Amino acid sequence: MKLATSATILFSILPAIVKSATNGNTLRCVKPDTVDYSKDYFPDKIESEFSKLWEMEYYKTYKVLRNKKTDTSYALYQCGTELPAGVASQHDGNWAVPLQDGLALSQPATVPQVEQLGIRRQVKGYMGPTTYISSPCMKTLAEEPTGSDGTKILEPIYEPGYYGGNTFNGTILSEFLETNPDIAILKTSGVGGNIINWNAYEEDGNKATFEWHKVMGSLFNLEKLANEQFEASSDRWDCVSDNAAYLQESATSTSRRLSMPTTKPANVAEKSVVPRNLADASGRPTVLWAKTIYGGGGFDVARCDPEFEYYCELAEACSSTLLHSNDGTVANPYTDGEFHMTTEEFIEFGKDADIWIIPDFLSGDLEEQYFWSNISEFKSVKSGNVYDVQKSGGGAWFDQRTAEYDILLQDFCDVVGLYDDTVANHERLYFRKIMPSAEAEQPGNLGTCSSAVMDLPWETRAAECEFIRPEESSAGAMKVMASVLIAGLGSMLML
Repeated sequence: MKLATSATILFSILPAIVKSATNGNTLRCVKPDTVDYSKDYFPDKIESEFSKLWEMEYYKTYKVLRNKKTDTSYALYQCGTELPAGVASQHDGNWAVPLQDGLALSQPATVPQVEQLGIRRQVKGYMGPTTYISSPCMKTLAEEPTGSDGTKILEPIYEPGYYGGNTFNGTILSEFLETNPDIAILKTSGVGGNIINWNAYEEDGNKATFEWHKVMGSLFNLEKLANEQFEASSDRWDCVSDNAAYLQESATSTSRRLSMPTTKPANVAEKSVVPRNLADASGRPTVLWAKTIYGGGGFDVARCDPEFEYYCELAEACSSTLLHSNDGTVANPYTDGEFHMTTEEFIEFGKDADIWIIPDFLSGDLEEQYFWSNISEFKSVKSGNVYDVQKSGGGAWFDQRTAEYDILLQDFCDVVGLYDDTVANHERLYFRKIMPSAEAEQPGNLGTCSSAVMDLPWETRAAECEFIRPEESSAGAMKVMASVLIAGLGSMLML
């Protein structure tokens, strides 16, 4: 067992106020000759409230992570202690925690979770090309040499037989493990070889997916911080959703300022910018979620049955109606039994929707697309309520949105006109307005990350939310603000 060194986790130098505010667990190795095996070394614990694919069991000096999807389990024992006799052989892997050799990731969506926890420097490798990572700070760690021999903090790892060959000059996995023998590799499948199965993407629901954030925290004994960050995002989701429901119920009211456009054309006077309350007394706003399939493969539309996809949940939480269908006559060559719509079928399906969200990266103006003549008369197109997903850049859509599901909900509610701006204005961070062309927003990006800001505390990009429903506004707002304050203090923890 390898004990903590100056190159590992430096919890001992953290200010006491931050340490007490973020975690009561033991945040470094204990001295073997001082171990008290009757003591609970994990007073802060996690449990799954929404996730169905993992559970955590706690004992005095160790905890057991169970992955229900892959039927695997892992014993995580307090660094400096020893597992009780017979425990190690019962599990698929055993690690001293806080992890002493860091992590290797294989999924872009895990990157923002380690950043939120302040442990980005504990990520030592990435399985595949690091070009798939959109985080500016993680890209800096992957691209800038940090040693005289040209080594990097974050190494791309090549696993023979994957990625179509080692075209990205990655370190061979076997060589990487020689220098990082105790590293934990998060992968969707596999047993042994330093692997911990990570199946967050197979959960049902936005909260269930992000609740794996708690598991990430547990690998570094950061249960308290992970719990606080999850609760803060969950509270924001509930607040935004309840506000949308209240606004939809009060759709004819003019007493509240709703969903002001994020940007305003320079030639439009301020007083002429009016609220976009698309929901009226006749019902909910209707949303078309659809994109074209490359190579003339038809149109892919939302499906909410039998699986209730994340976008279905967004629409429901924002009190809007999402058009969804399993119909179509164009066979999907990649998924048996799944079909896409022909142009004619798509026109009939989506022409009357109030809003159209294209979950893709549109290049050029919508009018320049080959299918423009078929959709130019769509209600959403004529009213200018069309969006794609490039407000923070294309990469962020894949590896940031699951960890910022609360922001994604704020975006969705803003797009359908059911977001309250009275307390704090929300600037969309995922959905980019692309119609009318004269008002189209440019694709965004996540900026850059220099060494000067590399280790600054993480801060959420979400706008704060206060309940506006009269009977809930006071208590709800206090709960949300308290959660945000605690999470903000917790984010000061960095490795």
